[in-house]
Amino acid sequence: MLDNERYVSLSTWTKDGNRKRTPVWIALLSDGQFGFTTGEKTWKVRRIQKNPIVEMQSCNFKGELIEGSEQFTGLARVAGINDKEYTSVKKAIRKKYGIQDQLVSFFGRFSKKYGESCAVVISLEKEKLA
Repeated sequence: MLDNERYVSLSTWTKDGNRKRTPVWIALLSDGQFGFTTGEKTWKVRRIQKNPIVEMQSCNFKGELIEGSEQFTGLARVAGINDKEYTSVKKAIRKKYGIQDQLVSFFGRFSKKYGESCAVVISLEKEKLA
């Protein structure tokens, strides 16, 4: 399942219905949901705020889908930096990605192009989890 994947392609949709895929690091949270961190001004966050339906599928670091991998559908929501959910997601990402996450966080402090950090929390459809 997705919790063992290093990269996951996150699909969001534009206002006119076009799919946009972005590779993200993702971690399984203690409550069975998934989460990742990103900048609050990124396009994926803006699209999620307008339409919370997302799809996730295993991919490589370039975002190329892994042939034969299963696609999952879920609902996403954004948690701000002061939200308890943000802390849970950040800890899970740090645990899974270690020094890589620390480096990304360190260098991210020098650029506020994408705004403050936020978390995206995703609940998958129940029938896919069975």
